[in-house]
Amino acid sequence: MNAPDPTDEPTIVHVLNVPEGSPPPRIRLMEFGPETLIESEVDDPAELEAHAHTDDTTWIDIQGLGDEARLRAVAQILGIHDLALGDAVHIPQRAKTHEYPDHVLAVLRAPLSPFAVTDGIPQVCVLLSERYIVTFQERAFGFFDGVRDRIRDPQSLERNGGPAQLTYALANALVDQYYPIVDDISDGLDQLEESILENPTPDLVAELHGLQRQITALRRVARPQVEALYKLSHLNSAIVPETAAVFLKDAEDHARQILGRLDAARDVATDLMNAVLATLGHKQNEVMKLLTLVGAIFIPLTFMAGIYGMNFEYMPELGFRMGYPTLLVAMVVVAIGMVLYFRSRGWLGGGNER
Repeated sequence: MNAPDPTDEPTIVHVLNVPEGSPPPRIRLMEFGPETLIESEVDDPAELEAHAHTDDTTWIDIQGLGDEARLRAVAQILGIHDLALGDAVHIPQRAKTHEYPDHVLAVLRAPLSPFAVTDGIPQVCVLLSERYIVTFQERAFGFFDGVRDRIRDPQSLERNGGPAQLTYALANALVDQYYPIVDDISDGLDQLEESILENPTPDLVAELHGLQRQITALRRVARPQVEALYKLSHLNSAIVPETAAVFLKDAEDHARQILGRLDAARDVATDLMNAVLATLGHKQNEVMKLLTLVGAIFIPLTFMAGIYGMNFEYMPELGFRMGYPTLLVAMVVVAIGMVLYFRSRGWLGGGNER
């Protein structure tokens, strides 16, 4: 009996969870060095063969994940691990950095501006090897337009620094997306603080709750992103040389700054929520106290009116000619006396409450 041929064994293929609604991949290529720059769009993944192992830096930006066959063709040409490809198209997931034998995959997140919690926070995967870098985006977000412009400059650090240096530029571009949004949140909290001090209303609670939701959503992705960038900047690998690791640590520091500002904004939002609820509760208590005091003033007046409204036959006051004005005067005196007493106790108007 012939021994089974190992080549006949089935190949295990990792299932790709391609996001629904993602457009077909648009593959943008930039191959560059100090003296060269090639920029084009790739229609057939086979065209990447000529750029996969050159001496220049190759950046392949895949915008759209809606064609699994095309993604697998790119992965096969570049030698991308099947699990790395699975992570690249799995959206959304926690930010992380994972090291493979020939490349490193960093899963990063960046919000769009203006930021809305319902829109979610886009995910970008950066796959780094010694000679090339591949980015995977669910669609074209425009995060890297500034990086492309700097690559076109022959004197820029991105143009002359290699794939790891380009990874820093891309990671830093993603982290920079947080700054204007965090600034808007901080400005919104400052405005709410002024409104709460001037005229607290129930509408402020809803507005403040919206900011708290934004802060929570951003913190949920910013915290693991700090960990992912830390791991990326501290890799003991030739893929990330020490010269590039210094820059990646700078991107990590920026991410920590963002996280610190979000933590501070969360504390401010919590304090403001407590303040506005306490102020609204105090105003409600003041209204209830005033209504209670008004009711307390009318209780003896109602009692007096009730006494003389019973119309018994042998009530001597009913025959008294000055009975009615006397009762009115007595009611006014009682009401004024109670008001003065309440004021002296500090329950109504000024005075120290006792």
